Amino acid sequence: MSRLFGLIGHPVGLAVGLTLSLALLILVAAHGVAVQGLIPAPLVPSGGHDLPNLLRWHPLADIFFCLALGVLVAVLAHGLKLELATRAQARTQAALEPLAARIAQLEAEKAELAAAERKYRDMYETALEGLFITDTEGRFLSANPALVNLLGYESEAELKRCIANASADLYMDQENRAEITRTVLKQGFTGSMELEVRRRDGTPIWVALTARIIRDAAGTPIAFQGAARDITERRLDRLALEQALAAAEMANRAKSEFLANMSHELRTPLNAVIGFSEIIGTQALGPMGNANYVEYAQDIHDSGLMLLELINDILDLSKIEAGKKELQERVVDVPRIVRASLRLVRERAEKGGVALETDMTESLPPVRADEVALKQILSNLLTNAVKFTKAGGTVTCGARLGEGGRLELVVRDTGIGMREEDIAKALEPFRQVEGSLSRQAGGVGLGLPLVQALARLHGGGCLVKSRLGQGTTVTVWLPADRVQDQPHLFLAGIGG
Repeated sequence: MSRLFGLIGHPVGLAVGLTLSLALLILVAAHGVAVQGLIPAPLVPSGGHDLPNLLRWHPLADIFFCLALGVLVAVLAHGLKLELATRAQARTQAALEPLAARIAQLEAEKAELAAAERKYRDMYETALEGLFITDTEGRFLSANPALVNLLGYESEAELKRCIANASADLYMDQENRAEITRTVLKQGFTGSMELEVRRRDGTPIWVALTARIIRDAAGTPIAFQGAARDITERRLDRLALEQALAAAEMANRAKSEFLANMSHELRTPLNAVIGFSEIIGTQALGPMGNANYVEYAQDIHDSGLMLLELINDILDLSKIEAGKKELQERVVDVPRIVRASLRLVRERAEKGGVALETDMTESLPPVRADEVALKQILSNLLTNAVKFTKAGGTVTCGARLGEGGRLELVVRDTGIGMREEDIAKALEPFRQVEGSLSRQAGGVGLGLPLVQALARLHGGGCLVKSRLGQGTTVTVWLPADRVQDQPHLFLAGIGG
C-alpha cells in the first residue's frame, strides 16, 4: 500500500489514478453493458427493451460506483496532501537555510577558537617565564611548567596543593608583599619589581615579578595574573659590583682625605729642604770650601721645587675629590692672568726653542673666579704644551667669549698630539699617553686631570681636541653667569 500511495503521490501516478477512476465511473454508468449478465431474464421484455428497467441501478453498481468515487476522492486528497507537504517542506527548507549558514559559521568560529586555544596553550606551556593566575586569596588557579620548575615543585597539582596563599607562603619580605598587593589593587597592575621568594626546599631566589588584576563585568577583583623570571645570578652579580664600587669609593675617599689632611705635614719639611738648599747654593752665610757643594745644593733646590709642585697638585686634586677644596672667589682680570701665566713658562719655552703667542683682545670682561685656580689651570696647560712641543713649534694662549656668553680659556700647540682614543686616558689621574717624547718629558700625569677638576669646581668644563703629529687644543670654559657685565666696577676697584 505504501508503494501504491507513493506511486499515487507521484504526478504520473496521480494522472494514472485519476484516469482509472474516471474510466470506472464511465463503466458503471454504462449500466446496461456493465451488469447485463447479472439482470434476470424476466426483467428483459421479449422483442424489445424496457428502457426504464434497463437504466435502473443495480445495488452492485452502487457499490462499485461508491468505490470508484472513494478512490477518486482518496487520490485527490492524497495529491492535495502531498502538494501541501511539498510546499511546507519548501518553506521549512527556506527558513532553515540561514540557520544552517549560521551553524556553519559557528562551527568555523569554534574551530578557529580551538586552534587559537591550542596555540596559546602551547605558548603557555613552553614559555621560559613563569606564568600564573591566582585568586584574590592567593590560591593558584593556574601555573605553567616554567613556574612549577622555578619554585621547585614536581607538578602544577602539587604546587596548588602545597601553597595556600602565594604571597604569604612564597615572599621572604612580608612587608614588601603587602605593598605589592596594595599597588596592584590601586593601580590595576605593577611594573617589573625584584622580589626574594622561597622555593619548595626553602632556598631563597630572586625573581622579577610583573602582575595585574583581573576584574569581572561589575569591576570586582576576582584574580591576579602575572609572570616571574629568575634573576638570582644577575642580582648577585649586581650586589657584588655595588659592594666593590662602594669599597673602591670608600678607599678612594680615604686616600683623598688622607692626602688632603697631610698638607702641612708634607709641605713643612719640604719647605725646609728648599730653603736651606737655597741658602747653601747662594752661599748666604759665607763661601763654601768646595764648589761642588754649591752645585749639589742647587740640584737639591730644583728637585725640591719640582717635588713641591707635584705635592701641591696631588693635594689640590685630593681636596677636590674629597669635597674639601673651597674657591676663594673674586673679580679677576682675565688678560692679566694670561700674561702672568705666559711669563711663568717663558724661560722653559726659550730653552726648548718653542715660540709663545697670545690670541685675545684686551676688552674681555672680568670674571668671578678663584684667581689662583685660574693661574693653576693656565700654568698646567702651558707647561704641558711647551713640554710636548718640539723645537721650532708654537704654543698659543688666549681667551674669548664663547657660546652663550661663557668665558673660554684656550691653549693651542703644534706638538706631538694624541690619538682620539688616548684623550680619555690623558684625563685620568696618574695616566700618561705612551710615546718617546712623553717618556723624555717626564711627569706623573696630573696636569689635565687637575685642570678638568678645577674647571668643574667653577661650574665649567674642559674640552680636549688633538690629532697625532699635529698638536693639541685645550679649551677650558666657565659658565656665563661668572662673566661680569660691568667691567668699570672692576677698574674702579683696581684704582681704589
